[in-house]
Amino acid sequence: MTPQVSIPYSEVPVQKRLVSALDVNPDAPVQGVPAEPALAAPPTMAARARGLVALTKPNLSALVATTGVLGYALAAQTIEPMKLLHLAVGLWCTSGGAGASNMIIERSLDARMRRTRGRPLPQGLFSAPVAAGFALLIFLVGYLELALFTNWTTANLALLTTALYAVVYTPLKRRGPIAIFVGAFPGAIPPIMGWTAHEGTLAAPAWVLFGLLFLWQFPHFLALAWMYREDYLRAGFDFLPAADRDGARTGRWMVVGAALLIPVTLLLEPLGAAHRLYSVGALAAGIWFLARTLVMARRPSQVAARRVFFTSIIYLPLLLTLIVVDRLALG
Repeated sequence: MTPQVSIPYSEVPVQKRLVSALDVNPDAPVQGVPAEPALAAPPTMAARARGLVALTKPNLSALVATTGVLGYALAAQTIEPMKLLHLAVGLWCTSGGAGASNMIIERSLDARMRRTRGRPLPQGLFSAPVAAGFALLIFLVGYLELALFTNWTTANLALLTTALYAVVYTPLKRRGPIAIFVGAFPGAIPPIMGWTAHEGTLAAPAWVLFGLLFLWQFPHFLALAWMYREDYLRAGFDFLPAADRDGARTGRWMVVGAALLIPVTLLLEPLGAAHRLYSVGALAAGIWFLARTLVMARRPSQVAARRVFFTSIIYLPLLLTLIVVDRLALG
């Protein structure tokens, strides 16, 4: 039997990278990464409870709820606190159900990656059927919360988002960079759900928020994919552009996403959904983000990718805060 050897990403031929992404055996052993880590002792109830929370991908669920609330705030002249609360809870629960479904489907692959092998299922905190029951329960709670306390349009958009994420995007993650494009759609829908929760229908500012979230995901996720490229390949994922051996092409796609963000974010003012205060801040933040991606495109490196990634996770909350401050300060 031929021993497994870890080969640096940069030395893997393009053809083998593509074959790895398309035809990897999820049950094959990987050197240094146990497929099913054994627990020294049965997990405690506290550990299982923490595992259930982790199963919902709480950071992602919080982002979904936040952007949905922002969409509602832009649509509403008068905020209804209880409706806003029901919207936030419904979005968090439906997103948590989608995140849990993703972890269930990819549990064997998560066990093979250093970045994800500490997740609840690879750690054996509970079985896949238990996780599936929990995922279904919290999704149904969120769906009914949205249907009964906002409207059925918002609830059905949550159902569509979950289906795109769990049923379409998750399997495509082993089919190359197309997954990033497809996955950007469910990631960009939450602001639209916030808008429909108030209005019942859509308008131009909601589509601007959709475009903002859609474009932001490209530099954000490409930076993450470059940082963990060898780890992703262990599981058969290859999110990077084909034949990109040095990262320059990945960097150029980051630039495209960051560059398009600038005009899209500036559309809120002419549409009457924001004021000059927001536009000036959005322009400055957009230029800063673009500058980081240009460095990655010109001199690709692990450090440059990490800077793009951390800039992206500062940029988005900063932009959302600008929208809220502008709305509160100027009405």
